[in-house]
Amino acid sequence: MDAQLLKIKNAVAAIPKDRHKTVVAISMQPTFGGRGSAFDDICTHAGVINGMSKAGIKDGQVLGKERLVEINPDFLILPVFNDHGIVHIDKFNNDFKDDPALQTLEAIKNNAFYYPHEGYIYNLSQDIVFGVQDVAHGAYSDIVPLPVHEHLSVVIQN
Repeated sequence: MDAQLLKIKNAVAAIPKDRHKTVVAISMQPTFGGRGSAFDDICTHAGVINGMSKAGIKDGQVLGKERLVEINPDFLILPVFNDHGIVHIDKFNNDFKDDPALQTLEAIKNNAFYYPHEGYIYNLSQDIVFGVQDVAHGAYSDIVPLPVHEHLSVVIQN
């Protein structure tokens, strides 16, 4: 895990601090992603600015539309979880993207949306490192490769 984090850190180290992108994760759980959350840690390690954290929104607090407009993120992470077809995730995402109150957002104007691998970004196991890699890839594209079907084992072999 530390080796993976070091690879990501080295990859994003070339990006000047003033060019680090601001992100907000839109979730079906309206209290997801604030300061002190696992997602906040993911952002820190991915070299991106968690817009909710920067705005002082703590983990467990709701992000309102007005605050989202104030944050004006460079890109948005949109949910992918469909609960085995029960949730109409495309409708949720399209309703969000088409919301008239959000049309001034740079991310919406620039169609800057990222759809993460849910098994990584919402993960609290050692595989959270791939959530870091996934977010860094979403922000900086090929500077950090997309993790695909990777997992870390916690089994220690003698």
